[in-house]
Amino acid sequence: MQIIAIILAAVTAAATSIAYIRNASAGSQGQPIPVLFVRLSHVPLWVDLVCYPAWFASALLLAFALPAWAAMTVYCLAAVLPWELMRRHHNRRFKTSAPA
Repeated sequence: MQIIAIILAAVTAAATSIAYIRNASAGSQGQPIPVLFVRLSHVPLWVDLVCYPAWFASALLLAFALPAWAAMTVYCLAAVLPWELMRRHHNRRFKTSAPA
């Protein structure tokens, strides 16, 4: 049962990260997404109200199911890695090439 909870928490964190960054990318209107931010202005409030509790719940579940170092590792791999990969993919479209 504990293995299922860990897998469910990791999948929830990854899916929430992917959904949030896709929503941010769709509403960015040609702007790059910054690395660190509290809330993006072009993301609807309802998306924040869904995603932040999902991230918190998955982190909390991992913290209670695993030792601290393992919980942080799994959470970072599940939530932060897809977030950063999709953010970079989005921002790559808006990089301006330097004039030659």
